[in-house]
Formats: sequence, C-alpha cells, structure tokens
Amino acid sequence: MVIDLGTERYEPPVDTAGPPRAVVVRQWRIAAAALAGILVLNTGGAAPAPTPPLRQVYAAPIGPVDTFTMAGGLLVTASVLDGADRPGRRITCYDLTDGRRLWSGDFVVDRDGDGPIFSDGLLLISERLADGAPTRTTALDPRTGRRRWSAPYRPLPLPDGPIALVFDNVFRPEARVWPGQRTVGGKVYIASDGHAYTEPPTGMTVRGLDLGTGRLRWELPRLDSARVVEAAGEHPTILLTSSVDGGVEVRDVVSGAVTHRLDWTGGELVHGQRIGDVVVATAQSGTDLVVTAYSADLRRRRWSRSLPGPDQSVERCGPLLCQWAAFRTSALDPATGEARWERPGPRNLLSIGPWLVELDNGPLRRVLDARTGRPVTDLGGWWLAGDPGWSGAGTLPADPPPLVLQPNLVKQHTWFGVFDPAGPSVRLLEVLPHSLHGCVAADRFMACRSGDGQLRAWRYEPN
Repeated sequence: MVIDLGTERYEPPVDTAGPPRAVVVRQWRIAAAALAGILVLNTGGAAPAPTPPLRQVYAAPIGPVDTFTMAGGLLVTASVLDGADRPGRRITCYDLTDGRRLWSGDFVVDRDGDGPIFSDGLLLISERLADGAPTRTTALDPRTGRRRWSAPYRPLPLPDGPIALVFDNVFRPEARVWPGQRTVGGKVYIASDGHAYTEPPTGMTVRGLDLGTGRLRWELPRLDSARVVEAAGEHPTILLTSSVDGGVEVRDVVSGAVTHRLDWTGGELVHGQRIGDVVVATAQSGTDLVVTAYSADLRRRRWSRSLPGPDQSVERCGPLLCQWAAFRTSALDPATGEARWERPGPRNLLSIGPWLVELDNGPLRRVLDARTGRPVTDLGGWWLAGDPGWSGAGTLPADPPPLVLQPNLVKQHTWFGVFDPAGPSVRLLEVLPHSLHGCVAADRFMACRSGDGQLRAWRYEPN
C-alpha cells in the first residue's frame, strides 16, 4: 500500500455544538449503562472494567512542516533538519506495539519532495542531493533502517508485487534550458533528471524496476502514453501503453512484454480501472470522452459509449461506474453500460463495503444504497480518520471498519467512532481530550496531530 505524507488529511471547521445526533443518543445509552453499573455495585455485584477501545501508544512533539506515515504497526516520522547546509530530514521509525524507537537517520530529502513510502516490505525515500540533480530512491528495511539499495530513479510502486514503474517524459533536445540561459515568459517543464525545458514533453518512456534489488528489469521505447490498471482479486496489475501508431497494447508488468493489442476505439488514452470482472478504459476524442468496457483479460470488448461535451469524468464507485457531468451523478452497470440510477449532487463518493458514502468537501454526509442511489443514513458530519486516496471516488474495506472522528475545537476534544456497515451507522468509541487533525489510519492504528503540537498515536482494540 502506498501512503502519501505530503498533505494534511483534513482541516475541521470550528464546531461549537455538541456531538452529532447519533452520538447524543449513544450518550444516553452510556449514561444508562453507567447507572446500571452503579446499581450493581450498590447491591454488592462486581464486574471488570471494560478495556478502552483506543489505547494511546505514542506521543511526542512534531513540527508544523514535519510529516509522518504508518504501515504494518510502524510509525515513521520525517523531521526537518534546521540549520543544515542542504535541506534534509531526520527519518525515525517507532514500533507502535510499545512506542519504542527502532532507528533514526538523516537523509538529503527535499523539503518540498516526496516523503517516505511503504511498499512491498520496504521503506522508500526519495533523495535529491543538490538543486537540479536527479532524484535517487533509497530502499531501507523498515524495522532496522538498513540500506537495501539506492538507484537514480523515482519509481511508482504497484500494490501487488515486487515491481515498480519508472515514468520519464521525453523532450525535444532543442527545448532544453541550459545553465545561465534566460527564458522569456511561458511555462518551464522540469524533467525527472532535473533539467528544464521550454516545451511540453513529446512522449514518455517506461521502465520496470525490481524492488527487491533496485535493478531495472525492462525498458520500453518512446510511447505516447501509459496507464496502470491496478490488480483486483485474482487479476494482476497490467500496463496499457499507447504507441505512436495510435494503437493500445496490453503489457505484463513483470516482464514488460506485450500480451496482446487492445480492440481500441481510438482517441487519447486517459485512464484504465478494474470494476469486478470488467476493465473500463477511457479516452479523450476531441471534446468527447469515450468510455469502453472490456472483459477481465481485456481480449473482448463489451460495450462502448461516447460522452459528448467537456467536463465529463467517470470513476469507479463501489460495484458501479459513476459518470459526473453538470453536477449530476449517473451510476452505470459496468458489465452492460446501462444506467442504474441518477441523482443530483457532488462527485465525491466513497465506497465502504456494500455502501456508497457521500462526502461534502471533506466530512461524511450520508450513506447511499449502491443499488438504487437512495439515501439510507445521515452521518451528521463525521470525518474519516485517514485519507482514502481517491481521485473522485475511493474504496475502503469494511473489515476492519474505518475509524471516524468529530472534532470540537472550542471544547478541545474529539469524538471517535467506527463506521459500522451492518447499520449502516457510526458507533461511538470514545471521547479524547485533544483537538486533533491531520490523521492517518492503518492496520488498527491511528496517528494525529493534536492542538498542543504533539503527534499522538492510538491502537484500536474492538471490544
């Protein structure tokens, strides 16, 4: 799983009211349970205290521009090195089972560059040794900090294996900006090797990097474009490449070899994604967006549809394909292309288990039935305790259930709960005495910045 460090997960608005309505109901239940416990004690009964569902396992100061990430029960922080001759960060790894520091080291990481990334049992760190120099990626053992390899690339890790892809734009040599050369107006394009160009790229190259060794396995000649179709179920990740003759080829990411040519409808390849047993590819043809669905192995075309006009987009939303245009959402059956339902509203939909969750520029708004598009439950403004990492629509597993929170900046506390897909509803867990933001959640752990300048981490232990 790839985890991005560079952005805050949310910035909650000031909430002067109490908890959401669902939590108020829950409070009365808690009060009733507490009263019942008092009666038991007064009548001589005894019961062990329940284990708190959230147990704090780490707390330490964190700077406003320092970053952090989590995976596999490990917390990694990246702190800016003040006063250094070159920009750098101190990378420190902690074991969240007991909060123990495992290792720490300094790296020449650009303050505006990528943060550490967990991938395939490694911690990948992008280093830039000097301004204008190419980026190097260093792979570490996340538990020991031992260096495994270093290579002059910035790879894109894939979710299902030991291969990462290296994408590089190709520019005309005559468009390069040389040291001391002035550019008059216009836009400057920066290549992965740090060189600047006055013209946009004319194509791209793709290489396959073995994450186990840091060595290249294969390299492709110049392409017009390339898009990754991520793995789903028993179907592995594949690469769609658009060649100079306008055709689209399906490639194996382990070898880079062409498995077959796609029955392509034409246009500029934009996107490819799996939805169940269907692969949906989109292409730009003039101002129209062309959507084509293929079988799981991409050897048979199932249907194709042209969406006229600008500002059209399609994304997976749970088991369906959602089309957004003119502030309306249309849900299509990915197997047939037929419309299932249509409703007004924003494009921000998140899939959790069998449900679709509507977001209102950040906070969760309500639960929709994916089959009909009808509202089922009002979520009352809860926030996800982590970034689902979507572009328009994302998917989260229902097990373990996603953690959610409701901050109150005035009273300096935060309500925590879990989204229970059996409801569907939010089940209150605990009230924490901190105003929290910038949270990351993974593997039943959660880390957040608190209003007192601390980074705090908890373990979720369901009762």
